[in-house]
Formats: sequence, structure tokens, C-alpha cells
Amino acid sequence: TEDSTIPKAVTTADPTIPIEELELLLKPFTKDELDGEAQGWMFLLKTKVKELSDAEIAVKRKNRELQQSKEAVDALEDAKKALEEAKDTKEKIETEPSPSASVEANDAAVEAQEALKKAQESVEEAVKEEKKTQQDKTLQGAIDQAVESTEEDKNKAKTSDEEVAKVQEQIGTISNKVVTDEQQQKKTEQGLDKAQEKIEEAVEAKTEVKKQVLVNITKLRDERAGLSDRFEVVLEELELKGGDVKLYQKYVNAISGIKVDVTDTQGTWITIVGWLQSKEGGQRWANNIGKCIGIIAGFSILSVILGTVLEKSLGMFPNISVMLGQFLVTLTRQGLFVVGIILGITALEVSIGPLIAMIGAAGFVVAFAFQSTLGNLANGLMILLYKPFDVGDIIEVAGVRGNVQDVNLICTTIKTYQNKIIIVPNNSVWGNVIENETSSPVRAIFITVRVSYHNSITQAIQVLKDIANSHPLVLKDPGPWIDTGELAEYAVNIWFMAYTKREDYWTAYCDLSRIIKERFEQEGIVIPLPQHEIYISEAMAKEEGSMAQRFKGMTLS
Repeated sequence: TEDSTIPKAVTTADPTIPIEELELLLKPFTKDELDGEAQGWMFLLKTKVKELSDAEIAVKRKNRELQQSKEAVDALEDAKKALEEAKDTKEKIETEPSPSASVEANDAAVEAQEALKKAQESVEEAVKEEKKTQQDKTLQGAIDQAVESTEEDKNKAKTSDEEVAKVQEQIGTISNKVVTDEQQQKKTEQGLDKAQEKIEEAVEAKTEVKKQVLVNITKLRDERAGLSDRFEVVLEELELKGGDVKLYQKYVNAISGIKVDVTDTQGTWITIVGWLQSKEGGQRWANNIGKCIGIIAGFSILSVILGTVLEKSLGMFPNISVMLGQFLVTLTRQGLFVVGIILGITALEVSIGPLIAMIGAAGFVVAFAFQSTLGNLANGLMILLYKPFDVGDIIEVAGVRGNVQDVNLICTTIKTYQNKIIIVPNNSVWGNVIENETSSPVRAIFITVRVSYHNSITQAIQVLKDIANSHPLVLKDPGPWIDTGELAEYAVNIWFMAYTKREDYWTAYCDLSRIIKERFEQEGIVIPLPQHEIYISEAMAKEEGSMAQRFKGMTLS
């Protein structure tokens, strides 16, 4: 019994109301009113599903009728062959009488009689199957609804069934007699031919009725899909306003879809063709697939365009690092593509809610399993944001020194001076001291020059200043700085520091080292090698002389 407290549905007055209008019509409804609307649409959907189920059962009944009728046709054909064999055997007895021939003729007559009885039973089964369908008012109503536009076929089917019933009685009369004369043989054959003809006509009529029922099933499925769509709209609005729609949703999911009996070739073909041609079937899905492909293709093109525009626009902001720019461009392109895929899936009428929920549920497991990777990811973001180095910089970090080739959210790729490619996890990069040699546009060249204590320090410093001031790659501002650094054990260390552009660093460094060596040689300034002075006491000198005299004149053998 229907709950009297639930308001009566008002939106079900027009079951074909456009979905856009239904959405707007439901907006002012309260939760209680929407409960009534849900029950009303549920009743319409249930009624339509019942009609569809009755039609599908009717098709199965028609399949059984057709199967029985075809078996009856085959049995009649076998009976005709048995009668023909009995006739041939009888003629043989008349031309060549013998005891064995008489027995053979009798056996053939018995076989013919058995074949007639089998034919009678097959026809009886066919008629019985037809009567079962006619007695079921629900199934017969589904059939009448399907063939209401083809009264001729329906009347033809009924007429054929009546005639088959008459033929059944005739066959029953014939099968109780053994064929004894030519006149009876001929009469029997005529009766079988007539029975076979009528049954074949019935098969043809039943086949046409079955086709009409299958066509009507396609129509009912379209109507069911339309009601389901509108019911879904009601359920969405009810859920938004606090209603419980789980049971309704389960019912919709349970009655959706199409089941095809692959053993019924004709029915399967009609179902597939009908579905492809229907507005709520093939046409709808073709439209959805076209939308899906169009959305994904559109977002793919948009991602490339926006990524290219962003890449060129970032050139206007010199403070943004290359690696951050690459990250933003990649994020834009891949992000738009992913959004396109998600929207494309929704165009296929697939709910992405369960997918998002599944991703969220799996997030914890993934985060636990990939703690180190997530740490690299977080540190990669810190590197991108704080920009301690950029692609192309020369750095030293975690014991690795070289040129930065690439930086992503997981790792940093460094190419060493030995042409090795080393991948350093971002955990090790951000967690260590980072030495960036190329972060400034100007670099300082620092060389420690050793000068002998015998040379003039003032002269050496002046020569070094001349070298620095005359070199084309040494900057005037800031200017070079040269002075005495320390008095070492075997030399005076002079600190030579000059500034050059970052890109000229190694050229200037090597060039200055070579020029200092050549100018010092020209000026007679000695760059001493490491040396030690050894002092020997007088007692040790006398002892060494005595030992020398002792070994003098000795020969080794």
C-alpha cells in the first residue's frame, strides 16, 4: 500500500517531458515532495519493465512454438519417406513374390505407421505449445500489442493454427491404419502434404509475429531508457536535498542493459539492428562516443596551444627559472589532457564519482607504499619554488659536481666533466649543501701564486697586476685584487683574484695561469718547488768520515 503521507507525483503526467524542463521543474520541490515524485517515476518505470519482460517471455514462447513446428515438419517429411518406402516394397512383392519380401513389406508398413504416429505427436506438441501461449492472457496481450499494426499476419497465424489442428486430427485417423491399398496410400500422402504445407505457413506467420514482437521490444527498451533517465534526474535532486536513493539506484542499475540470446540468430540480429537504429540505443551511444572523442581531441589541441603560449609568455619573466617554466608548461599540457579524458568519460554517461572515490581510497595505500617517492616529490617542489639552481648551472651537491641537465619532481640529472650522467634523488639534493658556481653573472678567478723568498715580492705583485689589467677577459669593475697572502715554508704565497663573466671563466682561468708562468720566467721570478733544508752537526760529520775510511778499498763479492 502506498504511504498516504507522501505527496502524489505531478511530474509524471508527461513521461516524455524534456530532461532540461524536468530539472527546472524539480528545483522548488522539497525532500518530501521529491519522495513522491520518485515513487511516481518508479511506478512508471516498473510498469514499462513489466511490459518489456512480458514481450521478452513472449519471444521465448514463440521460439519454442517455432521449434516444435519445425520438428513437426521434419516428422511429416520422415513419414512421407516411410510411406514411399512402404509403397516401393509393396510393388516389389507384386512383381517378385517371396516369403522374405512379404516380411519386408510388413516391416515397412509398420515403420510407416510408427512414423505417422511420431508425426502426429509432433503436431500435437506444436498445437499444445500454441494453446499454452493463447491461454496466457499476459503473454498474448504482449503479442497482440506488438502485432496490432499487422492484423493480417495475426489472423493468418490463427487461421494456420486452426488448420494445423484439423490436420492433426486427420493424421491421427491415418496413423491408426496400416496402408493397404494404393488409394489409401495416395490419400495419406495428400494428407501429409497438406499438413506439412499448413504447418510451414504457420511457421512463416509465427516468424513474422516474432519479428514484430522483437521490434516492439526495441521500442519498449527505448521507452525504458527514457524513463530511467528522467528517474535519474529525480533521484539526483532528491539526493541533493538529503533523500536516500540507494534502493532506487540499485533498482535502476538492475533493470538496465540488454540480454541477448545468442542461440536465437534471428532474434539476436533483429535486436542488434534495432538497438543500432534506436534513438536511445545506437544513435544515443554514437552521439556520446562522438562527444567523447571530440572533447578529448579538443582538450588535446587546447593543451598544446596553451602550453605553447605559456612557454613563450614565460620568457617575459626573467626571474622564473627554466625548470619551473618547464614544470608549469608540462603541468598545463598534461593537466588539460587529463581533464579532457575525465569530461570525455562523463560524455559516455559514465559516473566518475566511484572512480574518484576509488582513487581517494587508494591514495592512502599509495602514499604509504611510496613514502620516499612522495618525499622526492615534495623536495622537488621546494627546488622549483626556491630555485637554488637552474638547468645549465654548474653545481656540486651530494658529492656530485657537474652541469644540471634536467630537474623534475622526483630527481635531478647532472652531467659530470667526465661526461657521466648521474641521477640524484631530490631528497639528497634538498637535504644537502648546494654549491652553485654559475648563479651569478660574474665569477671570481682565484689563483695562489708561489714566489721564491729570493725574489722581490713587490716586483711579483706588480707583474701580476700588469697581467690582470692587460687581459681582455678580466673585468675592470670589479677590478682585480692582488696582495701577499701568507709566508709559507718554502715560498711566499700571493693571492691573485680577478673577475670575469660567467661564460668566460674557464677560458680566462687557463689563459691567466699560462701567462703568469711565462711572464715570471721572463722577469726571472722563480716559482719554487717544495724543498727541505737538512743541517748536520760536526760530530755526525766526523762519524760519517770515519765510516767512509773503513769501507774504502773493500770490494763486494
